[in-house]
Amino acid sequence: MGKKIIQSNIEKYGLIFRLIEPGDAAFILKLRSDPSLARFISKTSNSLNDQINWINNYKTREAEGKEYYFVTTTLDGQSLGTSRLSELEGDCFELGSWLFSREAPQGASILADIVTKEIGFDMLDFNFCKFNVRKENKSVLKYHLNFSPIIVDENDLDVYFNLSKENFYKNKNKFLKFYSNGN
Repeated sequence: MGKKIIQSNIEKYGLIFRLIEPGDAAFILKLRSDPSLARFISKTSNSLNDQINWINNYKTREAEGKEYYFVTTTLDGQSLGTSRLSELEGDCFELGSWLFSREAPQGASILADIVTKEIGFDMLDFNFCKFNVRKENKSVLKYHLNFSPIIVDENDLDVYFNLSKENFYKNKNKFLKFYSNGN
């Protein structure tokens, strides 16, 4: 049994983070099939039923405390994007599925990344976060480098990072000051 998140809705910085449900399949499929958003992510089936089945299988991993997949919404419930914590092992979690609609307010994706990391570091009590970024995704690489992660590997496509809890907390406030509007 993995580490458990007690609450299914987390409100922070003017956004709500809720665990995904099968009813979110169409929204996720819309994000993942948008050519400009999907440039730097793994391919997915265009079948709504396949997405629903994937979410149903994920819900088993969620119930076991092995993985947490969030939809970020506005306070009035408009879906903006997704983020996920997976590979919850030892003192490290993996961050992924960070994908936001083009209609999301400026900074929503940054705030979601910060909250997702806070969930991993604080609610689940991990000390390290690992993630990878496509080399061609220059703006996301630049953003993540602001947290002083360690580059642990790279290949032709990706750079693999390990971010300590300490470095995350040393650097997050500069983004919060700019994006959170005092929330």
